[in-house]
Amino acid sequence: MTFQIQPRRAIYIYINNIRHVQQLKKFGQITYISRKMMFVGLYVNDENVEQLVEKIKQYKFVKKVVMSPRPEINPDLDNLHDDIFFENYDEGGNTN
Repeated sequence: MTFQIQPRRAIYIYINNIRHVQQLKKFGQITYISRKMMFVGLYVNDENVEQLVEKIKQYKFVKKVVMSPRPEINPDLDNLHDDIFFENYDEGGNTN
């Protein structure tokens, strides 16, 4: 039996009252609770994230649910910044 990493995704849930956090524990692992800004950071399995978001949105105490864009972001952005910089420079961004 080999260990396999389960793909996970972060969901940020804005709530009306902090006392409802206990009800969100059944959906995944709570990683952060902001009492001042009234939101909860929750990690869930990536395979069924859409169904979980729809279930969470049905609760009356939930204001808004935001999914993390982390899996869709291209991690190789090191050359992108340089290309944009040099394109602006070649177009006449530097007037010497």
